Amino acid sequence: MSHVALSHIDDVMPHIDGRTDFIVAHKGGYSVIDYVYALQDSFDDPVRVECRGLKFAPNGSILARPLHKFFNINERPDTQAHLLDFSQPHIVMEKLDGSMIHPAIAGGEVVFMTRMGRTDVAMKAERHLMPELRDICAGLLMGGATPIFEFTAPDNRIVVRYEESALTLLAIRDTVAGGYWPRRTLEGMGLPLVSVHDSASNGVDFTAYARAILGMEGFVVRFENGLWVKAKGEDYVLKHKAKDSILQEKNILQLVLSGGLDDVLPLLDEDDADAARAYRDTVEAGVSRTVADLARFVAANENVPQKEFALDHVRRLPKLLQSLAFTIRKGVDAGEAVRACIIANATSQTRVDEFRELHGASWAA
Repeated sequence: MSHVALSHIDDVMPHIDGRTDFIVAHKGGYSVIDYVYALQDSFDDPVRVECRGLKFAPNGSILARPLHKFFNINERPDTQAHLLDFSQPHIVMEKLDGSMIHPAIAGGEVVFMTRMGRTDVAMKAERHLMPELRDICAGLLMGGATPIFEFTAPDNRIVVRYEESALTLLAIRDTVAGGYWPRRTLEGMGLPLVSVHDSASNGVDFTAYARAILGMEGFVVRFENGLWVKAKGEDYVLKHKAKDSILQEKNILQLVLSGGLDDVLPLLDEDDADAARAYRDTVEAGVSRTVADLARFVAANENVPQKEFALDHVRRLPKLLQSLAFTIRKGVDAGEAVRACIIANATSQTRVDEFRELHGASWAA
């Protein structure tokens, strides 16, 4: 696999013109071209393969070129495990579970960027941008090369828990030509370098080994002919899905009230599981209080005529509870009514906040 030369934004624009799966974002002092979702043909074009966070200067010249788009083993016809020739020269690198970071010169200074630019994560990573590293990055960038790192930290956690903040060199590539520097050159840079692992005799055996791995995300295989593939452990994939399911409060709230949280807890690490249990207990306690209060209110007014109940008594309740009181008065179980109301409105964070009074819990993933 060879990479196309890209020196100017005009080399890219014709290849993404009219496509909704790619975005061009003009920011302060630079522009970004990235993909936002993948269609079946999104990466059939070698130029679009490179649209994974390309950075351009205001005059259109290319500023930085992070990793190209590559795929999982068995994800595409050309990455089927049985077709991968592991007899060819290759290295197996650990796939770190963080954020891809690269430097760029914007506004006359070296800064860190993620795929979409100088984001909050990129600025967190700049805690590692000490003078020596800044000088190394500046020298590489001005010499026509883009160094690419992985940023891992306790405050940038995806699934795998890292105890310390770290910046690890993944690759260096020619910014215009796109070629990757050999591993032996990177070893002479004096920077923390991504670790390499033993390989296997063939793609099928390697894939089985990668799927069974524990405690890490997986591997990236870089063949000398230019093909890159990745393989993730099944344990990581399951935990990533579990983590995704509790990232947003609306999702974990639905899990709690539908009884689905118990299926997710075994897939979470201890700290996340403890936090989820504490949230569940607070939600359940809050729901129980609301149910009891509403049940008592409706029972105390069961002999009041409906019109008087509607015009006088029910108006003494907070507005959020008034419709629930009517529902319970009609004979619906108070617990079912309150739970159904919370679940029905757990569709966005705004709606969750509006109905928080019914349970009183709050969630921070």
